[in-house]
Amino acid sequence: MTVITAKWLFWTLMLIAQGLAFLMFKDLADISQWVVQSSRDFTMSVWYSRWPIFTATVLAILGCLVLWWRQRDILSAKWLALLTLLCVINVYSGIANPFLMFRPQQGADEAQFVSVKEAPAYLETMLYASYEKAGFDGVDDISVIVLETDQGARAYTDYYLLQPHVVNAGTVGGEDVVMTYCGLTNMGIAYSPVLEGKPLQLRVMTQLKNNLVMWDTHSGEPIQQIWGRTEGSGNNGAAMKEWPTLRMPFGTFREMYPDGLVFVNGIEQASGNFLVRLWDKLVRDGMMLHAVKTLQWQTDEPAFPTITEFDDRLPNKKLVWAFNVGDDTVAYTKQFIAEEGGLINVQVGGQPLVVFYDAARDGVAVFYNNTGQAIHSVDLFGHSNQGQLQRLETLKSGIFWFIWYEFNRGTDVNRV
Repeated sequence: MTVITAKWLFWTLMLIAQGLAFLMFKDLADISQWVVQSSRDFTMSVWYSRWPIFTATVLAILGCLVLWWRQRDILSAKWLALLTLLCVINVYSGIANPFLMFRPQQGADEAQFVSVKEAPAYLETMLYASYEKAGFDGVDDISVIVLETDQGARAYTDYYLLQPHVVNAGTVGGEDVVMTYCGLTNMGIAYSPVLEGKPLQLRVMTQLKNNLVMWDTHSGEPIQQIWGRTEGSGNNGAAMKEWPTLRMPFGTFREMYPDGLVFVNGIEQASGNFLVRLWDKLVRDGMMLHAVKTLQWQTDEPAFPTITEFDDRLPNKKLVWAFNVGDDTVAYTKQFIAEEGGLINVQVGGQPLVVFYDAARDGVAVFYNNTGQAIHSVDLFGHSNQGQLQRLETLKSGIFWFIWYEFNRGTDVNRV
C-alpha cells in the first residue's frame, strides 16, 4: 500500500469514526442538547441503531490505528491520541455514561429507607448542598413525594431522587412499584414496571423536551416518563399503571405518617471505591444540581432549549398540579385552589373529582367522587363529609407548567 493510499484510507476511516461517535454523543448524551437538537424521530432512530453504529465506530478507529502503526508519518502520535480520545469520549457519553451516572435501584433490596426520626440527619445534607431552590429554612420545609405502599407510607426527596431516577418503592396492592423521577420536570411518578404482563427493567436513557426518557433492558424500548409507555407502541399504546402520589413538606409527612419511611440515596456510601464515591458526589452535587437548581429553577428559559412553544396562561416556570382522566387534561395552581376556598368539585373526562388544597399542611390532593353528591369537606387522607374518597392516580404534583403544556397541548387551566 502506497503512502498516499494509506493516508486517504486513514482519514476516510477517521472521519467515519468521528462522525458516528459524534452522532451517539449528539443524540444519546443529553448534555449535547444544550448546543444542538435533533428531532425525536431521528434521536430514536439513533437509539435503535446504536449497537451497529457503535460497532462501525470501533472498527473504523481500529482500522485507523492499524494503518498508523504501519505508516507512522500519516500524522503525529500526539494528534492520533487526541483524535482517538475524542472518539472514545463521544462514544462513552452516549453509550455508557447514562448508566454509570444513574445506576438504578430497582431491586427490592437496593433502595435504602430510614424512619422519620432518623431522616433529619440525612435531610440536613440537602441544606448544605446548595439545594435551597424553594427557600428551605429547615428540614421540615423540604418537599417530599409521598406514596402509600403495603409497607407503609414512603417519602422521597427531590435531592436523593436526582440520582438514580428509578427507585424501588415496595409493593402497592401486591404489585411491585418503582418511583421514577425527573429533576428537570420536578416530577415523580410511581409506576408498576409491567407492560402487557411483561416485567420491565428500567434504566436511564436521556432527556427529551426536559423530561426523563428511560428504557427497558428486556425489550430495548425507550419510555418517556410522563407517558409511561414504550416508544414503539405509539400514542395509543398501553402505559404502565400509575399509583397515587402527593407532595408535601417533610414536616407534614412526619405529622401525617409518624411511622413512615424516608428514602435516602446510599450510592456514595455503598461503594468502597473512593473514585466511585467521588464520581457520584460530582454527578449529584455538581452536574445534576447545577442543571436543576441553577438552570431550571433560577432562569425563565428551559434548562435544555428543546422546548420552543409556550403558553402564556401561566408563567413558564409556574408549578402546577396537573392530571388527566382519559384524554381530558387539566392543571391547577395552589394559589387558585386556595382562592376557591381550598376545595373544588369538578368534572374531568366525565368523571366527578374533588381538588383539595390544605394550606396549613401545604398539600394538594385530587380524589374521585363517586358519591353522587358534592363534597363540602375533605382532608389529605380522603376523609370527606360523604365518606372515604379514593385518590386519583394520575396527579403530577408541583411540575413546571411549560413542560406539562409541551406534552399536553389541549390542557385546561384552573377549571371550576
